[in-house]
Amino acid sequence: MKTLYFEGAGWAEADTSIATIGNCRCRTAFVNDEGKKVYLEISVGTQMKKKIIERYWLHIDFAHYITNDPKIDDCNNSRIHHDWMKTKENYDYSIEDITKWINKNLHCSFDNINVLSNFSGYRVHGDNRSYNLMEDYNHNEELVEIRKSIYKTYYELEKSEGKQYPNFSLWTDEVNKMALHLLRHYNGHNKHWTITINHSLKSWIVEETMLGKYAC
Repeated sequence: MKTLYFEGAGWAEADTSIATIGNCRCRTAFVNDEGKKVYLEISVGTQMKKKIIERYWLHIDFAHYITNDPKIDDCNNSRIHHDWMKTKENYDYSIEDITKWINKNLHCSFDNINVLSNFSGYRVHGDNRSYNLMEDYNHNEELVEIRKSIYKTYYELEKSEGKQYPNFSLWTDEVNKMALHLLRHYNGHNKHWTITINHSLKSWIVEETMLGKYAC
């Protein structure tokens, strides 16, 4: 099974996300069957009738080749042309139709797509206008689940402290995929912790640390 992974770039809890593929906007970078690097970003469109959603359609936000040439603006100069209206009319915002559109228009042969959660650790955009290719991402569902459990732990902690809407931040380290960053907000200051997951995926260690240039 050949799967194209997407980074979820919208709000996963939005009604349009829940009703479709798990995220209302997503993006990816990958190598097609011709050996060309491609960046693709898509979002959901809604077709309404009498204030009722009749259908969710596929909108292509960006589709271009990645040249890795700093002198070239790939977004404008390496675009992959497609018929926007035909896409809207003929492709739903569904796993099946998105896969079909990619295979037909981007010279690919994927069996399906998978929109990853925020806890996957996959980020398409790297430093200095670089891209992280999907092929270099190693999906580990067990690791994703423990990250989710850590999030739940701190969500419940903040609820128990009286916050109606917990507002901490938790994200995966870009280099060490076994590490998470936790940023909690207090009156007038923030605190940052590094959470290191044990390689057995059974436990984790929490250590208060500085958050780079922000010195939290």
